[in-house]
Order: sequence, then structure tokens, then C-alpha cells
Amino acid sequence: MSETRKLGAEPSDAQCSVLGTQYSGLGLRQPTDSPKLPSNPSAFRAWCYLVLLSLQRQARVRQMVWIAAALLVLSVVLTGLQTLSGRWGMGHWRGPRMPGENWQDWRKRPTYRDWSNDLNGLRAAFSWSPAMQDVVAGAYAAVLDKSDFLIFSRVVIFSIFLSFLLPIWSVSFATESFGSEREGSSMLWLLTRPMSRPAIYLAKFVALLPWSLGLNMGGFALLCLAGGRPGPHAMRMFWPAVLCGTLAFAALFQLIGAFFKRAAIIAVVYSFFLETILGNMPGYMKRLSLSFYTRCMMFDAAQEQGLQPEKPSIYLPVDGDVAMYVLLITTAVLVLVGMAIFSRTEYREAAI
Repeated sequence: MSETRKLGAEPSDAQCSVLGTQYSGLGLRQPTDSPKLPSNPSAFRAWCYLVLLSLQRQARVRQMVWIAAALLVLSVVLTGLQTLSGRWGMGHWRGPRMPGENWQDWRKRPTYRDWSNDLNGLRAAFSWSPAMQDVVAGAYAAVLDKSDFLIFSRVVIFSIFLSFLLPIWSVSFATESFGSEREGSSMLWLLTRPMSRPAIYLAKFVALLPWSLGLNMGGFALLCLAGGRPGPHAMRMFWPAVLCGTLAFAALFQLIGAFFKRAAIIAVVYSFFLETILGNMPGYMKRLSLSFYTRCMMFDAAQEQGLQPEKPSIYLPVDGDVAMYVLLITTAVLVLVGMAIFSRTEYREAAI
């Protein structure tokens, strides 16, 4: 073997001309314009490319995403109808029906808003001093003005969004992070890349966040927009809690997706039973749920507006800052646990 054929030796000009003649004699094109591979491949550039590829794969709409979109449209429409009918505040309330009072007589009563507008009638209802009557009338009107925010927060934010929509919307993208790789039989290709498994898991989580945050934060903004007057106020107060809750739910459901084959079913069961039931149980058991700390952040943010648990001594909320730290630390711990589990799990179905 000649010296020029040794590994790493550069061919001479004469040998290049001979090779060119051989290519032309065989009717082949001389590969002079073939792309050159980078001499120093970058692990960070490869990781960024995996993030970009995962972002593109997340864009492929799946069944859970369609369900999340349908729930978003339904909730926005129902909230908008309630806003158009003016049913958020207590102004249309008439008080409880008296014993023996029929429905027609109860409907003839003046509403709370009628009492507030008729200040003379309101003052006549009290036998106190004129100054005290003015104080009571002002407090009465202030309560009615704040009632729409309190009712909107309890009905839409706590009962619908936080207890149901936030976990379900987080499931739609988080479980697809690795579920799409399994269904598309591309898990084997992913695991054979020259990249560590913890780096692959972290890249999947980073690619998941824009879609999950976009759905949860965007859906929350649309609900607040459909809520009318109390909506923007609720948006300004509660968006940090929604952000922290989304990060924690995304980390949890991606962990479930990396560990279980039917991750979407398990995540939905967890959302309905553990987050809904455990998150509202009396005592300290509720502190195992993520929605509890999200609620505590919201209660702390709206404390000056009079928003608090119905029975604080039974609900036992924690401070808003403590709840935020718990959610952020939980997110980091779940990501680290997911990286460890993903590094040690054998995905036998990927080789089929």
C-alpha cells in the first residue's frame, strides 16, 4: 500500500487528476461539491436541534389536543353567555325565599342592586344615625361592586379552570412528549443519538413548555376576556399562579409519559381523582396535590379583595410565597426524577 493511501494522508495533485479521469471515464460525477461535516461537532448545537425537532413534533395535533381545544371553546362560550346575561355579581340576587312564600311573590322583591340604587329606601331600612346609615349604604354598594370578581373567581377560576381545565390542558401536550415517539416508532432512533439520556429528557421538557404554557396561559386569558369586567382584574392577579401551576403539571405529566405506556389515561385519572378529590379534602392530605398550592397563590394574591377559602380553619392554606417556592421546587425535582427514570428505563417496544 502506498504512503498516500494511508489513513489521514492527503492525495497529491497528480493522484487527484487521475481520480478525476476515472470518474469521467465511468460516467460519474466527481463529488467535488459534496457538503463537508463540521470538524468539531457541538453537543449544545445537537441539543438545540433536538429541541427544535421536538417542537415541530409537538405541533402535530393529536386527540388530546383536540379535546383540550374543544373544552376551551366550550368554556369560553359559556363564560361569555354568563357575562352577557350579567349574572356574575350579586346585583340580581333577591335573598332567600321566606317560608310559605311562593315563586311569584319572591320574584316581585327588589334586587340587591335595586336597594343599592335607591339609597333613600336603603337608609330607611336602618334606624341608626344618619352618619351610620351613610357608612352602611357605602359598604353595601362596595360589596356589590366587588361581588362580580368574587363570584367569577370562585365559579370560573377555581371550580372550572383550576380544578378541571388546567390539569386536562397540561395532559394534552405533556403526555405526547414521549408518547408520540412511541406511537411513531421513533424512540429507538431517539435513544441512539450521540446524546445522553438526561439531555434528551431535558430537551423534550424545554420543547414542551411553549405549547403547554401557550395553551394554559392563552386559555386562561381568553376565559378572563370572556368574563367581562372582573376578567382583566383576575388575569392580573392570578397569572403567576397559573404559570407556576403549569410548570409543575407539565413536569409531572411528562414524567408519567416517560414511565408509563398509556400515559394519557393515567394522567387523566390522576387529574380527576387525586387533584379534584385530594385537593379539596380537609386536613393536610391536600398538600400532596399541585392544585392546592396554585389555589394558595391565588388566595394570597386576592386577599385584599376578600377572596379566601370558605372555611380557612379547615382548608389550612399556606402563604403565597411558600406555595410558589413549593411549585417551582417540585418542578425541578420532577424533572430530575424524570431524567433519572428515563436514563434507566428499557424501552423494549421501541425496537419492534
